[in-house]
Amino acid sequence: MEHYLKIIERSVKNNWQQPALSDYQEETHYTYGEMAMEVERVKEWMCRLGIKRGDKVAICGKSCANWGVSYLSIVTSGCVAVSILPDFTEENILYLVRHSEAKLLFVGESVKRKICESDFDNTLVINMERWESVSQNQNLPPICQRQNQCQNLDWHTDLNLDDIALINYTSGTTDKPKGVMITSRALSSNVIFGLKGQPNGPGDQVLGMLPLAHIFGIMFDFLYQIAGGTHIVYLKKAPTPTLIMKAFHEIRPYMILTVPLLIEKIINSRVLPVMNKPTMKMLWHVPTFRCIIRRKILGKLKAAFGGRLRVMIIGGAPLNTEVERCLKKLHFSFTCGYGMTECAPLICYASPETMKTGSVGRAVDGIEIKINSEEPTKKPGEILVRGDNVFVGYFANQDATDNAFDSDGWFHTGDMGIVDQLGNLTLKGRCKNMILGPSGQNIYPEEIEAKLLTMPRVLETIVISRDKKIIALVYPDNNGIDRDELRLLMGENLTLLNASLPKYSQVGKIELVEQEFEKTPKKSIKRYLYK
Repeated sequence: MEHYLKIIERSVKNNWQQPALSDYQEETHYTYGEMAMEVERVKEWMCRLGIKRGDKVAICGKSCANWGVSYLSIVTSGCVAVSILPDFTEENILYLVRHSEAKLLFVGESVKRKICESDFDNTLVINMERWESVSQNQNLPPICQRQNQCQNLDWHTDLNLDDIALINYTSGTTDKPKGVMITSRALSSNVIFGLKGQPNGPGDQVLGMLPLAHIFGIMFDFLYQIAGGTHIVYLKKAPTPTLIMKAFHEIRPYMILTVPLLIEKIINSRVLPVMNKPTMKMLWHVPTFRCIIRRKILGKLKAAFGGRLRVMIIGGAPLNTEVERCLKKLHFSFTCGYGMTECAPLICYASPETMKTGSVGRAVDGIEIKINSEEPTKKPGEILVRGDNVFVGYFANQDATDNAFDSDGWFHTGDMGIVDQLGNLTLKGRCKNMILGPSGQNIYPEEIEAKLLTMPRVLETIVISRDKKIIALVYPDNNGIDRDELRLLMGENLTLLNASLPKYSQVGKIELVEQEFEKTPKKSIKRYLYK
């Protein structure tokens, strides 16, 4: 297997004058050559600061061009990158820096403002947006001036595929963060599969919206993109719908990588209300009108995304069933993958042309999956994984590592699923979320939530078990409706919902909550806070 840094090094040399990394509506812009020279001078500075091969170096800041430069500077020096989400509190950031034994911490401006650098003991804290020490008391040597352009790079020859390249701290929905140790082999496998499945290259642009501290972001909003020679423009600012749509119009991305929340909001607010009108439903059954309707709606949808979109890849959480069916009807080019931090992240994927509705694709190259069930095609069981993408353990947490793997080397994902004869995987929910019914039936709250999310005035929901009853917590759309009307509508929703469910999984009541549910950076609800 070719090392991912060798692939990136070749891309840099082949695309030296092409744009590589930019910050949207800001002054930071790098060509591939400028990015390489910036990496070289940061590496030289790290060496003068006493950072040695094998040391851990953390990055904590919003996604931006210099986040990418920081990462490449770390790993091409033979150090281990430690990615920490900027949304964590100062207390959490401090804990993770100490836990990871990081000698150096690169921070962005937003993180710099909320931390006290004196708390970080012997860890040097560097502002990666200005390449300067955060502390006024540290007399550190300044970074050198950028060198003359030179394409004699060597970013990979003394690095091993089985070396730890990255410790990625998770932000799980059910547990505290754990440091996932990811090898260069796992990163390389994902990069190679991405380039094979969705080729990219010079002239292609992408809007970086995902947090780079999350494995989905670092892999597919950074490493895979620069390995192909694309231009990445990082949003950096808060991703409001207005800002995102404006950026799509200007950047015209060839690919959009997103979590379901973005596309679900667009389809639920702009497309389904039109397609669900009685007249539109009637006309849809007439082939001639169906083609006209599809072409018109699809054209507007593509235009909203900039007009050059070849594919939308949705990951991080299951896509709502009704939204998926709507996109299929429109012949919109999208696909849903399945992965997790521990697999860097890909486990399953299928192209838009071969994706089975309701599934998350088939095992990617170099990965085996197994369903821990007597009837894996019918009865859900835990999804087990092994192969090139799988991590080697949790940093400084042997108990968690031992619990994650069985004696045959299978990683226990904690997800439930079934797999058909062709290898298409369908997710059924998290093992920890599964509710045991009154007669031993397995109830998957995610399936109930998917139905409830299609009903009027339901913006967000989670289904939990309380006092042996199933309860749906709902954050509603209460705009233009009083509380009594809203409660009456939720009663109607409950009746319709239970009519579609088996008796053992019916919901006892809907409880309204006043605020949006607290979420992880990939927009999954932190369930453990509401149980």
